[in-house]
Amino acid sequence: MKKKLGRNDYCGCGSGRKYKHCCKDLPDELRTSWSELSVRERNLAFCRAIKGILGLDAGKTWLDIRREITEKQISDIYSFYSFIWPRETDIYSLLPKSDGRFRALYTGALDVRVIGLHALPMASLFSEFLIESPIINPNNVNPEFSPIKNPGKYKYQALKDIMFMLELEPYIGYGLINLIPDPSNFDLHLMRAMMDMATSRRGTVQSRKDFEAYTKLAIEDFLNSIHMMPRDVKIRSLVSDFGMPEYLAVQSIDTLDANAEASPLTMLQPIEPGDGGQLMQFSMSPNYEMSLFTAQVTGSVIVTDSESRWLEYQAAQHRQAGVASYPWNDIYGKLVRVPMDYHMLELYVKSQHHFTTSRSILELADKLVLADERNPKQLENLSDLIDRLNNKLGEIDTDEEAEFVNGDCKILVPDGGIHDNNVQRLLVRSGCLKYDDKVRSIYYVNLKV
Repeated sequence: MKKKLGRNDYCGCGSGRKYKHCCKDLPDELRTSWSELSVRERNLAFCRAIKGILGLDAGKTWLDIRREITEKQISDIYSFYSFIWPRETDIYSLLPKSDGRFRALYTGALDVRVIGLHALPMASLFSEFLIESPIINPNNVNPEFSPIKNPGKYKYQALKDIMFMLELEPYIGYGLINLIPDPSNFDLHLMRAMMDMATSRRGTVQSRKDFEAYTKLAIEDFLNSIHMMPRDVKIRSLVSDFGMPEYLAVQSIDTLDANAEASPLTMLQPIEPGDGGQLMQFSMSPNYEMSLFTAQVTGSVIVTDSESRWLEYQAAQHRQAGVASYPWNDIYGKLVRVPMDYHMLELYVKSQHHFTTSRSILELADKLVLADERNPKQLENLSDLIDRLNNKLGEIDTDEEAEFVNGDCKILVPDGGIHDNNVQRLLVRSGCLKYDDKVRSIYYVNLKV
């Protein structure tokens, strides 16, 4: 099959890219599977299933779904997800390999309300951009908490998950992002070891900025979910959970009710107090351990807008005699602003202009790090290119009528990379045969919610 493909045919790996731009020049061991459905194909099948089960492909609107979604529909949607991602999936045959491609893995809040702030616009700067799917895999959940066995508890979370998938569907289809599952979903020993490690370091790094941003999302979730309850129950909830005076709780509920239809994540179905409440998931993933793990498996740099993650990675950078060194700081120290491709969010095509220059510079810098190249002349030449790019970005920043937006960025590229001994042990015990011994760089974009 591989030999029969023409250069301009779609690649046999299911990426949606042309063969010449995908697997043509890769040795077999660096290709993803040609015999199994790709990650992209499974995600698109899941989106088609969602639309078919809910009737969105037969004229139903999102407003209809919020009013009419049934427990059977929720169960069917998550059943399909568990079918396309069975526990015995050979996930490492489906994930991209460390092949020198300028690839990034995002870690941060996986929520439809904020994924477009930094993650999606940053995707434009990389050859491939990985985002972990926040969808819970029912194959790994006790029946009591399963969206298949107890779909009534998942009505609100199902809305969030469905909206997340449908919002990201075009980016998946056009190859702008690759929405990958958590590898630990298919290796319970890895999952338990990772969770034990995460539990042992709980509370070691705290960010006030993250806490405030994520608390805002949690409060929105709470208000959206209590809209399903009878009015008197909602008022009592605000009084008891937030200490509101009753008159203020009444005003808040009246405002919430008046805006319910305009808010896309507000359930428009009544729910009885005895139904046991709604299970709600906040996903800030992958976590510290699994972000390093997955980045090393896929040969990715890491992109985050979480200050907590950024601080964790700084603590994990390689040091000699307790001191970190930065041989590429002459170039990365100047890369403090990056263009954010918000036009791509509307057009589903990567913008050109200065974005092309930024991509080229970032990829050239990354190749120097990959090759451990420290030639002063090469660094000087690239530094000159960055100066010219920064002049252009500065013009955009000072032009009040500019159609483009830039973001603050810090890039951590220590000599020896970023690594963690616990994560190295996870990699050794995993079923992955080839992985990097470190993550070479971390990109931090400030979170604004």
